[in-house]
Amino acid sequence: MNEQFLIDQIILYLGQHQRFGGKHNEIMAYKRLEQLRALKGLRDVEEATDYLISRMEGVMAA
Repeated sequence: MNEQFLIDQIILYLGQHQRFGGKHNEIMAYKRLEQLRALKGLRDVEEATDYLISRMEGVMAA
């Protein structure tokens, strides 16, 4: 999986979790975040979250 796919999946699962709730969406968002962490070689999920936010801010600014 590539970086953009993982980011898109995380956004999708978080949006579905916000709208519908459910443990499945929460778990899948966390799994994708963990995969992004491993892909980018980040130390922990918190660092991966910061990376995700920075990528999303870059897209919104463009």
